[in-house]
Amino acid sequence: MILLYVALSGELRSQIKESNYKNKDSVVASVGNIKITVDEFVSGYEFGPAFYKRVKDSKKVFLDNLVREKLLALDGLSRHLDTTQNVREYFDAFLDDLATEELFKSEIQSKVTISQPEIDTVAKQKLINVELEWLYTTDEDEITKFQDSLKNGVDFQTLFKRQLNDTVSIDDRSLKSNRYQLEMKNSELGKIIDKLEVGRYSIPIKTSDGWYILYLKNFSYNLIPSETEQNKVLEEARRAVFKMKMDKLSDEFVQRLMLSQNPVIKRKPFQILRSYLARYQLPKEKYIEWKLDEILEETIKEYENRLVRDGVDTIQIDYSKIVLVELKNGKVTLNDFLAWYRTRDQYLKFDKRSFALFSRSLEQMIWRMVRDRLLCEAAESKGYYKKKNVVKQSKWWLDKILYATVKNELINSIVVNQKEMNLKRDNTESQSEFVEEELTKKLFYKLNELKKKYPVNINEKLLNKIQVDDEEDAHAIDFYTVKRGGLIPRTPYPTIDNYWARWE
Repeated sequence: MILLYVALSGELRSQIKESNYKNKDSVVASVGNIKITVDEFVSGYEFGPAFYKRVKDSKKVFLDNLVREKLLALDGLSRHLDTTQNVREYFDAFLDDLATEELFKSEIQSKVTISQPEIDTVAKQKLINVELEWLYTTDEDEITKFQDSLKNGVDFQTLFKRQLNDTVSIDDRSLKSNRYQLEMKNSELGKIIDKLEVGRYSIPIKTSDGWYILYLKNFSYNLIPSETEQNKVLEEARRAVFKMKMDKLSDEFVQRLMLSQNPVIKRKPFQILRSYLARYQLPKEKYIEWKLDEILEETIKEYENRLVRDGVDTIQIDYSKIVLVELKNGKVTLNDFLAWYRTRDQYLKFDKRSFALFSRSLEQMIWRMVRDRLLCEAAESKGYYKKKNVVKQSKWWLDKILYATVKNELINSIVVNQKEMNLKRDNTESQSEFVEEELTKKLFYKLNELKKKYPVNINEKLLNKIQVDDEEDAHAIDFYTVKRGGLIPRTPYPTIDNYWARWE
């Protein structure tokens, strides 16, 4: 029964995809001069929040909210918000990601080949469960003492328990996993485990962070998995092998790009950038302790331009001319990096444990930015920015960015007067609740105004024909899919704002 259900659901999904594909460029709704195609509708519907999937007329509810966002996008477009720095930077980031994604599909993904023996090997590894414990130290003499104690008959568990204390938990010295996951984390570790018998320990192992003695506590293998589990494991293995090969080819592709340009980070501009970002990222005490202001003051002098205007001596610094990275055929300025950083700052994390680690994490960000730059140049040189799919989806993202910009404008226009809140409202109401109430009012009036300006037409007949997986399902759950590994983390397609759930 389970196998029949899986087969039918897979067949149904194929039918849904085929049915929608026939009409993918048909217009299900128009908002002013913006046309919403079946392709955009289905893509956004599938990856969006669950609130509209749980209610009656799910597709209509989704479309109504998408129309609202398009109206607000048109408002932003009419006021030329698409030319503002913030919108341009975000749009360029998404456009770059779309173009380089097409580059990878064509130049790398198309070249990936996998064999059945490779799939079978990974599938077997996924069925092998291992339980490990280990002794760890950064001191070579201490690991030698551990080894001597074991040779002299001291039980491994005795030494293992001695390592546990208030700061070192059992989870810090043990692991339950499958053989495949071990391979992904450390292939050398996997090879060592393959040679151990249950209840035996390894020789001392040197790694980049210290010394280990591994103990194989348990090993099990599911010899006869059910047919359903077997199919699932094989599919997971196929995807895993594909990803491994894709990652390998991607790394080689990027490495060739980097070597061809031989990028070099310039020391003084790096110091300027580090002090600038640290001012916003670090606690004041740590900023002072690391003497970052002193470093900045000393370094910046080289780039100061003195100007005299109306008898007043002023100092100016043109950050667009300070070169952060030199390349064989180009350069990256401080402004270039900051534009890249601003669109990703919520995802980028600094290691603040020490001055050296903070500096290292910034250096890694710069290399990532250089990588992105070179990938974009490769995509542009091969015409991927002009590909139909890139042009189409970039328009969807521009509308989404404009909508978010207009919504943020309205939020910022709401001046929260605490005194007025206390007088007119229950004191238990939070500031965020007050802002949301005011935002709803402003959006309501704004949308009514925009509907008079921009005609909205919905093709109800076509809307009814569109097939989707989750429709009027009271048990639909929220999930958030993020594409990682590209130039910027994002949902696969623009999705409607979960805020609209308040309107239902």
